[in-house]
Amino acid sequence: MHNKIFLLLLLIVSFAFAIFSGGKILYLLVYEFAFFILLNYLYIRHIKNSIYIHVISHKNEITVGEEIAYEVTLINNSFFPVFNLKIIDYSSLNAKFKSEEWYLMPFKNKKVQKKFVITKRGIYFLGPFEVEIKDPFGIFKVVKKYDFKLKFVVLPRVHNIEVELKARQQLGNIEVENKAFEDYTNISQLRKYNYGDSIKRIHWKVSAKKREFYVKEFQVSAMSEVYILWDLDKNHFAMDTQGIMDENSAECMLSIAKFCLLHGIPVSVIDYNTGMVQVKGRRIKDFKNFIEVSLRNFPVYEKSLEDFLRLYKSIPYDVTLILITPYLNNVILGELVNLRSSNRELIIYYVNDPKEIEDKINKLDIEVVFWGKKDVKRAKKEFA
Repeated sequence: MHNKIFLLLLLIVSFAFAIFSGGKILYLLVYEFAFFILLNYLYIRHIKNSIYIHVISHKNEITVGEEIAYEVTLINNSFFPVFNLKIIDYSSLNAKFKSEEWYLMPFKNKKVQKKFVITKRGIYFLGPFEVEIKDPFGIFKVVKKYDFKLKFVVLPRVHNIEVELKARQQLGNIEVENKAFEDYTNISQLRKYNYGDSIKRIHWKVSAKKREFYVKEFQVSAMSEVYILWDLDKNHFAMDTQGIMDENSAECMLSIAKFCLLHGIPVSVIDYNTGMVQVKGRRIKDFKNFIEVSLRNFPVYEKSLEDFLRLYKSIPYDVTLILITPYLNNVILGELVNLRSSNRELIIYYVNDPKEIEDKINKLDIEVVFWGKKDVKRAKKEFA
């Protein structure tokens, strides 16, 4: 802008001086000077119509902490070189383009690759872009806008874990721990009577033939059901300035859900805002629904966990409630003790520093798992 004003003033002064002096050479210099400015203007307008950019990414879905790369191709379709070209990226992901300028030969392309790491899950957009072009003398500047955007999905990490459920069926290597889950319509085997066996289990026809008592062992058909309560009270994450506890919570939820789905255990995530079931699944094919939930839920609510836990009456009996939280105080622990005494199994996954609550937890009959990266293994890619 300063160059334009200076040149305009210089042109006016030169023209006025030529008029008053009346010299032909001065008039010639003024005309040449004006023609030089006109050529620069026509050049920059031509270049603007001849420059294009093409932006691509090699993958649009990554996991938190992975490096993502995208490639920008600068295309010059003009028979003139481009002396000063700058790309401006207006997305919040990367600002390095703002300080880089390039030179582009006629009818040539130039590829520029950018790499960066995203540390928080979510859906991100790269762009829009602007191309800033200047003439060789810096007199004129034009901006060409490109409104397209690239979409990136950043998924939480998923880990291979074992969840110790108190009541569950025989699923793979999971052991039966509760006779209440037996299916009395399906006999798995017969065995000799042992002292203490129920008379109702005696197989009378076989016992009559063998002339000794045999009892029936039944198949396990009912299964444990898991309800996950993911604490999203923003006040509990007030000290989480880097978003580490938030990401650990999402990783924990997905890892638990993956374990349950792999073993055919029904698992549900409770909506922290309404107390209703937000997503439910039973097979690993349902895991993508839990991933979508992890991308939609963040600690933005002011609904206290204490009030939420008082709604436990809406949770069915004979299920395991898993609470994922970074915050436990005496009031919350009191509510959890009440919940534990109502014949509902309870497991707490604590995603904060355990030093502050270890003494409190040791005095209570509540199972607490301190979530940490040292205690889990990274999941295979097909589940991540």
